[in-house]
Amino acid sequence: MGIVWSARSRGLRGEGFIRAVAGPVVAVAVLTGCGPSVVDESTDVATVVVGAGDDAASELLARIYAGALAGSGTRTELRTGLGGRADYLAALDAAEVTLVPDYTGRLLRYFAPAATDTDAEDVFEALARSLPDDMAITDYAAAQDRSVLFVSDATAARLGTTELAGIVGRCGELTVTVTGGFEENDGLRDMAERGCVPGRVETDDAPGPAAADGRGVAALTTASAAARDATGVALQDTPDRAPGSGPETGTGTEPPVFTAQNVVPVFRKHVLEERQLEALSLVAGELTTADLAEMLDRIGGGEDSAVVAQAWLTEHV
Repeated sequence: MGIVWSARSRGLRGEGFIRAVAGPVVAVAVLTGCGPSVVDESTDVATVVVGAGDDAASELLARIYAGALAGSGTRTELRTGLGGRADYLAALDAAEVTLVPDYTGRLLRYFAPAATDTDAEDVFEALARSLPDDMAITDYAAAQDRSVLFVSDATAARLGTTELAGIVGRCGELTVTVTGGFEENDGLRDMAERGCVPGRVETDDAPGPAAADGRGVAALTTASAAARDATGVALQDTPDRAPGSGPETGTGTEPPVFTAQNVVPVFRKHVLEERQLEALSLVAGELTTADLAEMLDRIGGGEDSAVVAQAWLTEHV
């Protein structure tokens, strides 16, 4: 079972979930059922190897985390082009890299394919429980690449709603044009699990917000350039619960349809020191979805990811 290192107080992830550590700001969170664990104080000052997969987002995030660690006085090395998720997680498992960035929901479905959690806190906690014993995670960022549905104004008017939950019973009327990112997020699976099965599904890496005939829906992700430029109506998903809220506190809030996909670093357990965990937490506290989308848009336009990442680091960390 994985361990969660929390280097900032974020409203607390459930009663009994966080155990404060005397002294510095750092807290160590241990999930119920795991034995106690602490940061290895004897860890030598060694090179932290940050790995990245083949895609632009993975490399960008790796550069950001590597830069934040370097700013804490850590000697870092960047290894890019490690392949897909299975490849760079295998490199992490083999201790060929120390840390890789990824998204909470995609990681959860990788380690626990049957998981059905969707809101940010639940996904984070379920991911921590599903991690191998030699891996750990720390604070996730507000930045995410979550699934989102866009419809034309005409479709929204015809359906009489701009809420995602409001179309569940009418999905058979819709043609949904999905991007590769939406499929990678298991967006169609999330919809099906809520009883929403589109009448027709088409694939397009850069769809418009909706078909001209008013029956179509574009299925994108929050960090995509198409989502930023979309002129249609973004169907509102149920918002994530605030930490500590939910049915147990009487709010009765329904979970979102789409799985949270917050940026999170996964790393080798007992390797990072407190100052390094704090550096990772700085990224979590600053990186937004708008930042991520804007940086990926610049890289897609031909800018070098190292330059884009350094500009963000200079401004935020």
